[in-house]
Amino acid sequence: MGIFKVIRNTDDGLNYMYNALRYVTQGHTDYDKCYSLNTDIDNAYEQFLTVKRYFYKTSGNPVFHFVISFTTKTTHYNDLEYTEYLCRNIANYFTDKYQIIWCIHEKRTSKKYGGTASFYHAHFIMNSVSYIDGKMFRGNYSEIYSFLDHIKNVTGDKSWIVQYGSDKDKRYDVDEE
Repeated sequence: MGIFKVIRNTDDGLNYMYNALRYVTQGHTDYDKCYSLNTDIDNAYEQFLTVKRYFYKTSGNPVFHFVISFTTKTTHYNDLEYTEYLCRNIANYFTDKYQIIWCIHEKRTSKKYGGTASFYHAHFIMNSVSYIDGKMFRGNYSEIYSFLDHIKNVTGDKSWIVQYGSDKDKRYDVDEE
């Protein structure tokens, strides 16, 4: 069973957007690889902010941060290429309206009887303002569960669960790690 975690932080405004993008793209695991179909990853903050300013929507929840935690069942025994394929197809749900980047991270863990196993998870950072029409992605129940259905269809795994979280206790200051 995979976990789809929705993280919200509206308290820090644009600082949260900046720090979340830095944290996700500048690595915090053994393996990190970043992707986007509609944003230059190295300039994501500036590009997200440009869209927000164009539509006069710079307050509120600046980004939606989703974490997809794959199981070995979902990713065919830790096949990185297949994980990349899944993430691209998951992100395609939003790329026609929202700027989105995603980074695949790998956490190696020790197996009970020796050797190592890797478990992939992916962070998706999406601008909450559509670059097409300026509409906000609110992240309400119907939007979240519609996206969850998409994840289930892409992965072929119907046992995904949703967790809601907040990053209020977690600091995304890369320089301090």
